[in-house]
Amino acid sequence: MKITNAEKAYRQIKEKIVTTELPPGSLINEADMMSELTLGRTPIREAMKQLEADNLVTITPRRGMFVSDITVTDLTQIFEVRVEIEPLAVRLAVQRISKKELAQLRHLAEEYQNADFKDTEMLLKLDRDFHTLLAEAAHNKFLLKDLMHYYNLSLRIWYLALNYAQPDDIDMKAHLEILEAIEVMDVETAERRMKKHIQKFNRAIKQYL
Repeated sequence: MKITNAEKAYRQIKEKIVTTELPPGSLINEADMMSELTLGRTPIREAMKQLEADNLVTITPRRGMFVSDITVTDLTQIFEVRVEIEPLAVRLAVQRISKKELAQLRHLAEEYQNADFKDTEMLLKLDRDFHTLLAEAAHNKFLLKDLMHYYNLSLRIWYLALNYAQPDDIDMKAHLEILEAIEVMDVETAERRMKKHIQKFNRAIKQYL
C-alpha cells in the first residue's frame, strides 16, 4: 500500500530521532528537512505534529521545533509501562503466534545470541526486529501500536548510551530463552524472562543518564 508523503516524512524523521542522528534538544530546521527529504512543507509539518504526539518532538511557538530531551524520570516511566505490556504481548503470542512467525523469531534470536557484543548497532537492530515481530505475533493492533511507541522511546535511550555501554549491559541470552519458552507454550517462564530482560535494560541504562 502506497504511503503518503506525510507518513514518509514521519518515518524518516522518527528514525533520525530514535537513532539520535538528531540528538535530544537539537533544533529541527524545517527548510533543511524539506531539502534533505525532498518533500514539501505540508507533509513535514504534519509529520512534526505526529512526532509531537509521540513525545519525540517539542514545538514551541516563536522558538521552533526541537527534539525532546530525555530524563531519568522519562526512563523510569517508560520502564513502568514496558514491564507490564511486553509480558502481555508474550502471553498473547504464546496463544496466537504462527509457524512462520515462530521460525522468523528463532532466526532473530539465534542471530542476536551469536552476534558480536561489540557491534552494538547490530545488536540494537536485532533487538528492535525481535521485539517488533513478537509484538506483531500477539495479533492485537492496539497493543502493537502502544508497545512499539514505548519501545522506540527506550531505543532512543540505548542509542544515547552506545558510547558507554559495557558487555555486561547486554542481555545476550534473553531472546533465545524467551523464544524457547514460547515454543513449549510455557507462558509463565516467557513472561518472567521478558520482565527480566526489560529490568536489566533499565538498570544498565540508568547509570549512563
